[in-house]
Amino acid sequence: MVERFREREGHYPSRILADKIYRNRDNLRFCKERGIHLAGPALGRPKKDEVRNKTQDFLDECERVEVERRFSLAKRKCGLGLIVTRLQEAIAHTVAMSILILNLRKIQYAIFHFFVLLLQVLCPKQKSAFVQ
Repeated sequence: MVERFREREGHYPSRILADKIYRNRDNLRFCKERGIHLAGPALGRPKKDEVRNKTQDFLDECERVEVERRFSLAKRKCGLGLIVTRLQEAIAHTVAMSILILNLRKIQYAIFHFFVLLLQVLCPKQKSAFVQ
């Protein structure tokens, strides 16, 4: 995925937010050679005199959890966890459609809240049935 990013953007990403399972020696070496920050805990036991930037670690973890939450939503609500196709092209199209549905849900949610706000502005004294 990093190489595909480089082909598309012309440079490597500045950092990667990955699960603990992807923080192995090969991936750490790959990222270090290319100047990529691989966020997450260090392998093995913590060193005695090592000082880690806890603020940056916390921010990286928050962003990684947000991405994981989106994947979880896609699996639960948009069928991403139900993919049973075997051909690579079919899998790519199925994943793309699931992500499209995720984006449409987000747009639908924003439009719905816009209309609720509009109703509140136009009819301030009446309680809307949508507002709880």
